[in-house]
Amino acid sequence: MDKADEEPTAKPNSNVDDERIRDPTYHHTTDANYTLPHDDSEHARLEDQAIGLAEMMHNKLIHAPLQSPKSLVDVGCGTGIVTRQLGAAYPDAKVYGVDLSPVPSGPKPPNVDYILGDVGQLLNNDPRLAHGSADFVFSRLLLLGITDWAGYVRDVAALLRPGGWVEMQDLALEWFLHGSYCSGGWEWMQALFAAGEQKGWDLRCGKNIKGYMEQAGLVDVSVKEYRLPMGDWLARERPETRRIGQHAAREYGMLYYHAIPKMLQGMGYTEEKIEELRVMCTKDWAGQEGKEMTFYATVGRKP
Repeated sequence: MDKADEEPTAKPNSNVDDERIRDPTYHHTTDANYTLPHDDSEHARLEDQAIGLAEMMHNKLIHAPLQSPKSLVDVGCGTGIVTRQLGAAYPDAKVYGVDLSPVPSGPKPPNVDYILGDVGQLLNNDPRLAHGSADFVFSRLLLLGITDWAGYVRDVAALLRPGGWVEMQDLALEWFLHGSYCSGGWEWMQALFAAGEQKGWDLRCGKNIKGYMEQAGLVDVSVKEYRLPMGDWLARERPETRRIGQHAAREYGMLYYHAIPKMLQGMGYTEEKIEELRVMCTKDWAGQEGKEMTFYATVGRKP
């Protein structure tokens, strides 16, 4: 399915020094597990990332074979860019975008509504998210927002009508250099993986979602893998990766930089060690040629 490009309203901040001193703001929900920021700079980054991912996937918004759906749900909708695109693509359907914080105001199709809150708490408590009500559920890049992936996928399966489809697009935080796994030697990354094991994040969720779907009883599960480079070096071979590669090189290092202290809270690290890990992150992130990770689009159907 094709989509029309939506340009971000503002360019993400590309000045590294400014980004290091930036003090991000986060979701106000005190019991939320999502660890990335929620502010204007992050909103602009999310919009730019969504356009880059769409180009990387040859302007394919979703991979699920939907036929005349009536109810669609976008979980963790962020700025609502995918929610709006789903609404435009399926004008006869009702489309709900769910997020922990209010979606920025702006034009949207008349069939799109936003729901504020944690989907795990809203499920079957909000009549719009009743069990067996959705023809399609979508989520993207929730790897730092879910602490029980098996439970989350079971919840999504309960939300679907029989025959309904789910699509989850996500990453495994594993970076490769010229085809060889390289981030296993990054001390700061291994600290994040250790924190994830203790706190419930699956930082390899992208490649594990297929198993979660099968455990939840979904069928016809399939995975499409895309190469996501850091920088535009891969664009010489695959021009569709240029924008997302440029985005990754510009933005992802600072995402990690700001995430390190938040993700390592309660793990026994001193402030000095946290800063040392952030310096390591900056050094390991330097250099782009040949670095890449895998983006996974996993689709499943409720029997």
